Amino acid sequence: MILSFSRNFAFVAVPRTATHALRARLRPLLAANDWEQSTRYEPRFFPVKALAEAGHGHLTPAEVGPFLLPGAWDRMFSFGFVRDPLDRFVSTYYFLNRDTDPERDALGRMKAMIADPSRLLLHPQSRFLIDEDGTPMVSFVGRYERLAEDFATIAARIGADPEAPGQVNASPRPARAPVDAELAEMVAQTYAADYRHFGYAP
Repeated sequence: MILSFSRNFAFVAVPRTATHALRARLRPLLAANDWEQSTRYEPRFFPVKALAEAGHGHLTPAEVGPFLLPGAWDRMFSFGFVRDPLDRFVSTYYFLNRDTDPERDALGRMKAMIADPSRLLLHPQSRFLIDEDGTPMVSFVGRYERLAEDFATIAARIGADPEAPGQVNASPRPARAPVDAELAEMVAQTYAADYRHFGYAP
């Protein structure tokens, strides 16, 4: 997550939605009193012990809100990105298994992984952007599939260079991943809220 008090914006880093590419485009905007939390490549932590101890940068508005001044989050232009849930899940599998042989029984291993989506990178995207009542917690939700266009919209709002984010931390994966109907249905059930809230079709 990034909290820019100098420019009054908040970036919610939803796992596996080009978050590091977006961080790279946002960091040049940050002032000394702005906050960022990220543990990959360049570890940075919020100056709040309870948040820093989370040990990752995928914090939610609900987790951060209690440590801000009253009304601070609502006054910020807040945004995050989402991705087709099946594509995101496959990307996460290849990312988590990048140091092994991800092609070995990939379909079976993906089915075993989706059966226990407790790892942070597998959490539903809605957990980061939608509250328990189904209300968006951010001002703007961009799509990974139209990253350049949606980032340009954000850039105009926060005074950033509208150049499209590059590729950072991408997972190596085949052009056509081994997905069958059973796995697709498992993903549809696990991420039903993501399909519902963000308009993707299972």
